[in-house]
Parts: sequence; C-alpha cells; structure tokens
Amino acid sequence: MNLDDYWQENKRFVMSVAVGIIVFFIGTSVIDSVYGSERRLTQQAIMSTQRKLKEPLFASKDRAQAQDENDALREAFDKLAAVARFKPLPRFTLSADKGSAANQYRRAFADVIEDIGTRANRANVQIDASLGMPKLSPTRDVEIVRYLEALDLVEQVLDYCILAGIDRVDRIQCRLDPLLNDRRGLDRVERTRVTFTMTGTSLAVDRVLTWSQRSPHDARQDPRRGRTLVVDDLEIVPSRGRRDEVRADVGFVVARLAKDANSEEPDPK
Repeated sequence: MNLDDYWQENKRFVMSVAVGIIVFFIGTSVIDSVYGSERRLTQQAIMSTQRKLKEPLFASKDRAQAQDENDALREAFDKLAAVARFKPLPRFTLSADKGSAANQYRRAFADVIEDIGTRANRANVQIDASLGMPKLSPTRDVEIVRYLEALDLVEQVLDYCILAGIDRVDRIQCRLDPLLNDRRGLDRVERTRVTFTMTGTSLAVDRVLTWSQRSPHDARQDPRRGRTLVVDDLEIVPSRGRRDEVRADVGFVVARLAKDANSEEPDPK
C-alpha cells in the first residue's frame, strides 16, 4: 500500500492524531510556562533533602550538648521536687515493728492531741479538737499513710499558731486526693489538702505564714527546720466587730510526686 492510498483511506484518523499531538505539545508548553518554575524548585528541594538525609544530622558534640542539657534539667527537676515533696517526720511514718497501721495512726493522733492540746490550753489558744482527722479512724493502709502525713503538717501549723499568738483555730479540714481511689489513677502530683480557719491579729497570721515557708525552730532542737509547707490557697478578711483582728482561710498541700504516690506502701505486721 502506497502512502497516497493510505492517506485517502485514513486521512481522518491521521488528522486526529496530528491534532492531538499538537494539542499535547501546546498544553505541555502552557503548563511548563505556568508551573515549570515551581516544579523545578520542588525538584531541587527534594534533591537537596535527599542529599541531607544521606548525611548525619547531628555530630558527637551535639549529642554531648544534649546530654549536658538533659542532666541540667534533671538536676533542676530534682531540686524543685525536693522542695515540693512533703517529708514526714519518722514518728508519722508506718513501721513494721510498731504494730498495725491502725494502731500506729491512733497513737500518733493521741500524742499530737495531748501535746498540742496542753500547749494550746496554756497559751489560751482555742483549736479544733478533731485536728481535721476523720471521725472514724481510717483502716486502709494507703489512707492511713496520707492521714499521718496530714497529721504531721497539722501539728507543725498548730505549733506555729501557738508560737505566733493566734487566738483560735476554728476549723481544720483534711481531704485526701479524690483520685486516690479512682480507677483512672493519680495525676503526676498527688495532693492531700489541709485547710485551716484561724483568727487573730494580722501580725500573728503573718508570722504563721512566714514560718510555714521558713521554720523559726533551731535545727538542733526540731528536725522540721527548713521544711517548707506548700500553700495552695489563702484568703484573709477583717473580723467583724474588731478592727485589729482578721480571719484567715489557709490551704496547705501535702504533695506526693507520681513515683512516690505509686510506690509500694509499707506493709506493717
């Protein structure tokens, strides 16, 4: 078949193909003129990224610097944790050789109420005789541990109230962290809140708050020296009828960090 015969028989098909090729090249030219620069830039960026991925991102000095920064952060965290974490005195911690947890709690409560009650009577300071503890003694070890720590804080604050000359401590309330018995578990910081409602002169209240951040006791006489109490909230209002008297609602927190809160509790026999 010669070309003339082929053309006569298939000229419509050949024309369609030719038009398609022309349209294709025109479209390619238009697309390249509109998006060609962006495509080339994208390809260059891809190639550059591929070259960088073949090279190490960090040198040994970068790792050493990151390690130093991590060590510094850990040190700062440990310092902050040491300040926030409440450290109970030995007589407010459970011990396996001192009987059941419940008996240890009752003895500690009786000792505090006897000592603080006697000193408060001598100083003519009225205090909440419950010390903020529950009416029914706790029976679960995890709760006893927390109430003993709260009792330690209560004794310290009442000691400051007596020394400062507070007139009365009308109410003490202790509330364990609501997540202690929750299936979801505790947060990173467990909070046992102990609130005091105290009445006295503004100077006396100021002394209590100041001493709670910097103990006035001699370290040789009292191991609580240097133990800072975490203040959660504070409200001070003038008392009605007396210009020189104020009422302060002070909330303290016995803080436990996650690793402390989730640690295994002692199992006294």
